[in-house]
Amino acid sequence: MAKLTFMVGGLEEEFKAAQELFTCMGANVIYCGQVGTGQAAKLCNNMLLSIGMIGTAETMNLGIRLGLDPKLLAQILNMSSGRCWSSDTYNPVPGVMEGVPSANNYQGGYGTTLMAKDLGLAQNTATNTRTPIPLGSLAHQIYRVMCSRGYANKDFSSVFQFLREEEAQPDGAPKRA
Repeated sequence: MAKLTFMVGGLEEEFKAAQELFTCMGANVIYCGQVGTGQAAKLCNNMLLSIGMIGTAETMNLGIRLGLDPKLLAQILNMSSGRCWSSDTYNPVPGVMEGVPSANNYQGGYGTTLMAKDLGLAQNTATNTRTPIPLGSLAHQIYRVMCSRGYANKDFSSVFQFLREEEAQPDGAPKRA
């Protein structure tokens, strides 16, 4: 089951007044500071989540192409330095875990459209603050392309399925459905 985290910005006394309500809905409630800092924390978290999911999907895809059993590869990653939430809690490969969107044709979860939206907000914020985010920018591009190719209503972990469909043919041309 998901554990919601509320990242809250605003006046501290107002946060304290609402904190009990937040704890009824989420497992973690964190005061981030002034107005806007809660949203900033969420954007940063979701940018890292999207980058980690793409990395996990690429890694699992490569391992499968190299002949590794995906459950075995996930087990190895999750006891090694490659362990991350996208591999040990929300694995994007169908059949590796139960109870996650990849086990249900990528239905449910956090939609690709929502991830693309959050990455767009992160991109705009990075541009406004002159902060380089090359991996965040690439993740934004990947999720935007996914939205245009029929993944908009699937969970963002469907990036694994997207990458599988984009595998290069022997002549270097990508597969097209």
